[in-house]
Amino acid sequence: MSLFKQMAIILSFFLIVILASVMVLNFKSATEFVQNQLYTDAKNTAHSLGLSLSKVADPNDTSSMETMINAIFDSGYYEMIRLVDLDGKQIYIRQNDVRVHDVPQWFVQRIAIRNVTVKSDIMMGWNRFGTLEVSGHTGHAYRQLYITFIDLIKTFLVVGSIVFILLYLLLSLSLKSLVRVRNQALAIIDNEFIIEKKIPFTTEFRSVTVAMNAMVAKVKDIFDRENATLLHYQELLYKDPETKLYNRRYLAVKLQDYLQSHSSLSSGVYVIVSFDEVERLKRELGYHQDCTLMKELANDLLSQFESFRNALIIRLNESDFFVVIPESDISAIHPLLENVMNHMHSVMEEIDSVLSYLTIGCGIGTYSERDTLKSLFSRADHVVVEAKQKGNFTIDVCQKEGETLILGREEWRNELLQSLEESRILLAVQDVVEVQSGILNVIHKEVYLRLLDRDGNIQTAGYFIPVATSLGLIETLDRYVIEEALKYINAHSFNAPLALNLSSDFIKKSANISWLKEQLEAFHLQNNLVLWFEVNNATALHELEAVSSIGSMFKKLGYQFGIDHFTIPEEGATYLQDIRPDYIKVNGTYLQDIMVEKETGKRMESFTNLARTLDIMVIAINIEDENEIKNLKELGIERFEGSYISPVTLLQ
Repeated sequence: MSLFKQMAIILSFFLIVILASVMVLNFKSATEFVQNQLYTDAKNTAHSLGLSLSKVADPNDTSSMETMINAIFDSGYYEMIRLVDLDGKQIYIRQNDVRVHDVPQWFVQRIAIRNVTVKSDIMMGWNRFGTLEVSGHTGHAYRQLYITFIDLIKTFLVVGSIVFILLYLLLSLSLKSLVRVRNQALAIIDNEFIIEKKIPFTTEFRSVTVAMNAMVAKVKDIFDRENATLLHYQELLYKDPETKLYNRRYLAVKLQDYLQSHSSLSSGVYVIVSFDEVERLKRELGYHQDCTLMKELANDLLSQFESFRNALIIRLNESDFFVVIPESDISAIHPLLENVMNHMHSVMEEIDSVLSYLTIGCGIGTYSERDTLKSLFSRADHVVVEAKQKGNFTIDVCQKEGETLILGREEWRNELLQSLEESRILLAVQDVVEVQSGILNVIHKEVYLRLLDRDGNIQTAGYFIPVATSLGLIETLDRYVIEEALKYINAHSFNAPLALNLSSDFIKKSANISWLKEQLEAFHLQNNLVLWFEVNNATALHELEAVSSIGSMFKKLGYQFGIDHFTIPEEGATYLQDIRPDYIKVNGTYLQDIMVEKETGKRMESFTNLARTLDIMVIAINIEDENEIKNLKELGIERFEGSYISPVTLLQ
């Protein structure tokens, strides 16, 4: 029972006791007053009527006496008036039965009123004539008491209602601060840091709120400091000091994530821009001129490609720059490269004699999920060499085209829609394991998509997901996957949790979220299996509000929610505080980079502390050999996913 209810019940009980006691005492006082008034009226009437009867001249004139008695009795306030002589013989009597029509019988039966008969001697001259007996009418007393009783009840209800309302308002106001403290505590449990700005006026609650704020501020400070440390180290590790672009090491990590993401990031356009004779430039014009020229090119690339979502702009070495633009095609990128080359031409013209020996060339091509880092770099090196051989400021296009371009857009649309109708979109899974005391436990199976093409070949997600994304069919695929996965679990008594990936297009639309909630609520009635849902790190960054909302929904339903392909962006990891994921999946190579200091080999605790502060589970992905597992286990990582752990197999 809540504190509010307990206090409300106790205070209400005391209030009822006090009001009831006051009402009883008042009623008793009223009863005594009515009885006294009844006696007093009878006594006064007996004396006054007796005195009037004494003035009758003839003792035998009983008719005058009866007339006087009748005049008093007919007022209706008396139950009995009797006149008796000295021998006790009744001379005259008037009497009424007690009948009270407007007072309930239960009231008359439960309230006892003592009705005393008052006597008064009647003197005629010096002789005593008789005795007059008068009894007041108790019916009037009951009526008066009953009216008093009803008035007390009404007063009790009015006063009680007012007091209860005031009590409710007072308790609500006093306990409101306690509710905020409770919400603050629940938020901490949920890895959310809330500093309460309204300090309560109640001393005890004020102390608790101040203490909670101090604790939250301390935890938040730990998170901020570790985040800043990680950002600084990441900049040292992955940033080129001259141009502030990412370096080759970062490209190796991110591009591997892109190629293996099984999403729209796994295909797109790459660009390589390369200088020849940079050493001669330094030698003849100095390091400063070389640095200025490289910064000009870096700024050009940033201005042209930074607006592309998920674009990677990299300085590979002193003379080479590399750009990766997912979800793009060469026709859209080529004009932007012409702008870059034209600007560099004008910049180099202003540098004395540099055009006589310094050469710049640009190569452009496409990549897909079938590429490896080695094959991609090899192709890029080849095309940029050919570009420079064709002349300064030349842009050369690699002739190798991706296989996804074999079909036109409408053909792809028809093929994908037909494959959904014919159930040729297949589900595949890969185990994600936890290693504890040498024992492997599957914590969930991540779901991937495969396409059974018309030739009977099974194609990976990278083959058709980028096309489906560009055609606006990715949310349709998401719905299909969710429906098929839930059907499969219900039909096969599936015990291992499944992890389902959601696209950016899916989570942005409220209709999809409502549909998903209905599906999960219906599923929950039939199956208690805990499902895992995850979004790409890029989606989490660019759709923060939508991701936070859907993450909260999953938590309420009791499901797990995570971020796939996590890397710390330039803005830092503060967005994790808004999303509060249950887990993050991080490239194994990237994990080793940020958890071990490059120069000394010393372990760094910032990332671990950051994840521990928010109670986030870390899963290393893209694990391809045993040595990588060994190194990560030494860093405290216990959960793994990758081709070395488990291959991707069709869900059958």
